[in-house]
Amino acid sequence: MNLFTIKECLKLPYEVPALEFQKIKLDSREIEKGDIFFVYGLGENYVEEAVSSGAVAIITEKDIQREDTIVLKVPNSLEALFRLGELYRQNYHGKVIAITGSNGKTTTKELLKHFLSQKYSCLSTLGSENNHIGVPKTLLQMEDSYEMTLLEMGMNHLGEIYRLSKISHPDIGIITNIGTNHIGYLGSQEKIFEAKKELMEATPSIELFVSGLDPYLKTLPAHLVYPISTSLEVPAIDYALASEVASYLGISKDEIEASFTTLPKIPSRLEKIEIHDKILLDDAFNASFESFLLGLERLEKYPGRKILLLGDFLELGEYQKEIYQKMKERVSRSNYLVFTLGENFQDWDSISFSTIEEMKQYFSTFSFQKGDVIYLKASHRVGLSSLVSYFQNIL
Repeated sequence: MNLFTIKECLKLPYEVPALEFQKIKLDSREIEKGDIFFVYGLGENYVEEAVSSGAVAIITEKDIQREDTIVLKVPNSLEALFRLGELYRQNYHGKVIAITGSNGKTTTKELLKHFLSQKYSCLSTLGSENNHIGVPKTLLQMEDSYEMTLLEMGMNHLGEIYRLSKISHPDIGIITNIGTNHIGYLGSQEKIFEAKKELMEATPSIELFVSGLDPYLKTLPAHLVYPISTSLEVPAIDYALASEVASYLGISKDEIEASFTTLPKIPSRLEKIEIHDKILLDDAFNASFESFLLGLERLEKYPGRKILLLGDFLELGEYQKEIYQKMKERVSRSNYLVFTLGENFQDWDSISFSTIEEMKQYFSTFSFQKGDVIYLKASHRVGLSSLVSYFQNIL
């Protein structure tokens, strides 16, 4: 691809040389000779680094003057990023799979990628880069050496999944569930359902797979998938969705089962960490009532004393009080040791802390027992996963 192609895509009103380039990258640390550096956000602070690493051009909405490289100025960086992502999608001949849902997106994506990798070369969203930056960033990595591309799509407002679907044109879609994540932004589960349906509204020809147990999703014209019991320590519905789509794409049941021994760990999503004679379940990447129930279901499969470390669940809006009450009622039915972080747990029967440092100080003298199972659950911004390395050092 050359710069003239980029000019045409972005409708730039000035002439550019037909200079060949390698890839378009948003991270200056990844720039190699012949790449284009796409400046977004604070990226303008790293132009010097990118050029020194061999960038042949930069794309920016800022007024940047350079004598040593070509500057392509655009009116709006985000719009330019979307257009370039769509350009790469239009030139891609593999299959595109879009995965969304309130919970389980990353787990389902990583399982499916693992299963498909038995037969196909796969590109996928890195980690949870599933927003308006992460999805087009992944599209910019598309090339036909990848036979499958897996895109995780998140949202917290209506219209976001529609836009992402319009530029990525997925062939296959997965919706894991309709929960209460971001309900504070959208206002109701009905609105969350509307947002997730944008996947099929933007791409009517999509082959859609959904949870058949979800009261909202089962009304859609889609493949209804039901939980499958498995020896894997992953949610049964995430496993079922991943294996169903893998089967649809030609991966046999035997090939799926043979891949179990090399299944990757998915950080902070019910990740099991064995520390001597104790178990830590790190589920502190995100938080909703539904994922909380799944976490407790996993927790209760283990023998030994159960220790809950809970932090704030964010973006609940007017549903906050109701959801915390449901959580409290569920916890009170079990014989857990409960420790909480944040103001929302003040009326709980728990030992409460204001900061993670206070938690660390308390547990430095705590009497742990052989077989203890420690469960961490909170929204990602709370930072509860920082306790993982702490416990690895003290247990």
